[in-house]
This record gives sequence, structure tokens and C-alpha cells, in this order.
Amino acid sequence: MTYCSNCGCKIEGGKLFCPNCGTKINQISSLNQKKEKSKKFSEPNFNYGEIINTLKTASLSPVSGGKDFIATAHQNHVIIITIILAFLQGQLWIWRVNQIVDNLQTISIKIASSFSSVIAEIFGQSSYHDMISGDLYPSIKNITQFKSFINMPYGKIFIVGCAIYLLGIFVLFILIYLGISMLSKTKFAPFTLFKAVIIATFPILSCEIISILFSYFSIYLGIFFIILGILISIITLNILIKENFKINENLCVLIVSISFLIALVTVFISTLSFITSNLPEVIGTTINLYNK
Repeated sequence: MTYCSNCGCKIEGGKLFCPNCGTKINQISSLNQKKEKSKKFSEPNFNYGEIINTLKTASLSPVSGGKDFIATAHQNHVIIITIILAFLQGQLWIWRVNQIVDNLQTISIKIASSFSSVIAEIFGQSSYHDMISGDLYPSIKNITQFKSFINMPYGKIFIVGCAIYLLGIFVLFILIYLGISMLSKTKFAPFTLFKAVIIATFPILSCEIISILFSYFSIYLGIFFIILGILISIITLNILIKENFKINENLCVLIVSISFLIALVTVFISTLSFITSNLPEVIGTTINLYNK
């Protein structure tokens, strides 16, 4: 069944012209195709249920969820997932900073206790532990008074958190792309590799959420879940690349491991740079507000 794109009249049978306005059938077909093509590009195919299902599957079954994502995800889908994960990382940065500020006194006491124990162990005298504890603990207990004056730049923290996540993704993608291109003769689509990198890093964010929750009870448990998330992501990415690009197992492990290590170092240095450049400003602002 054909409809005239000029007047909308229904055209039946093998007629060559529209019975209403006289437009030729081949012109109608061409106009219809252009209209459909324009509609395809002007109305993005956003399936939010599919996106939620992708994130859920990637959390519970990283490998199988990653395979499905690589096989079925279209460009708009990948862009939305990337934005969501970057946004999530920005929120996690804010959550982590709030956790540190809220537990500033407890963290300071633990650090002071560990420091005094190490000093006492080095010099072999328990008096050092008592002396340091006696000097530091009264000051640490006053930290609570400063908390209400701490003015954290949460907007900057969120933006930098998103940016550093995207930087890590970009570095990881580029390194793996170059590694496969130079060390393997396998031909592959860069977009497919990008999909593998994006979905394989999701376990890190999932475990980071768990890490923050468990950090309220134990810092060591928090660190454990961060390391666990990194290991799961490395293993997942290795499997996805090996099976989708048919690369030698040993070569795949080498490329993914080195690329991940460099990406993590890049993220760590960027994070450390942000902290060291902004911490003095936060401390100075807090002291000024406290002294007013």
C-alpha cells in the first residue's frame, strides 16, 4: 500500500501516477524514503528500559551482560550509558568526600594512633606512644568544631569526578586500540572496542558503591571492594576482547593488563593532583570562617 507524499491520497494497484494530484510513483517512493531517513536521524531510538536492563545485567553478570551489550547496543545507547556512568562517578566522588568529612574525627584518631604506634615501634619506647597520643588527641577532638565551617566545592568535585572517569576510559581505549593494532593482525571496529571498554568498567563503579557503604564500618573492607571491582573489570575486559576480536590469549592478557595499569595510574595521578591543588584552598577558607 502506497500513499502520496504530496497530498496523502491512497494509491492502489500498479498505477504510475497519483489519481488525486498526478505525482509520479517513483517520486513518491523517493520522497517517502527521504522522509523515513529524516525521521530516523531526528528521533533517536532511546529505550530506557533497555538501558536499565543493561546496567543491571552488567552488575550481576559482567561477562554475559557485556557480550549482549557489544552485540546489540547502538550508538545512541552507548552514548547514554557513557553519560550515565560518568554522572554516577561524579556522584560517587561527592559521596566519598561527604563520608570523609563526616568521619573526620574518627579517621584522624586512627591515623594518629597508627602513627604513634609506628614511632613507638621504631624507637622501642612506649612513652613515645603516650606522649604523641597525649598531644594529638585533644586537638583531634576539636575537629568536630571545624566541620560546620568546611566549605567543599561540590560542583567542582562532581565535574572533576566525571572528567577523570572519562579520561580513564579514553586512556584505556586508546592503549588497547594501539596494542591490538600494533601487536595483532586482527581487524576490528574501534566502536566495538569502545563498547567493550565502557561496559567492562561498570563493575568498578558497582564495587565502589559497595566500598563506600562498607567503609562506614571498616576502611579495609572498603579498600577490598575497590580492588575486587578492578580485578573483575580486568578479567571481564580480557574475556570480551579475546572472544570478540579473536586475539591470542597471552597477547590479550598482556595488552589489557598493561593498559589497565597505565589507565589506573593516570586516574590516580589526576585525582592526587586535584586534591593537592584544592585542599589548601579548602583548609584556608575553613580557618578564615572559623576565626570570624
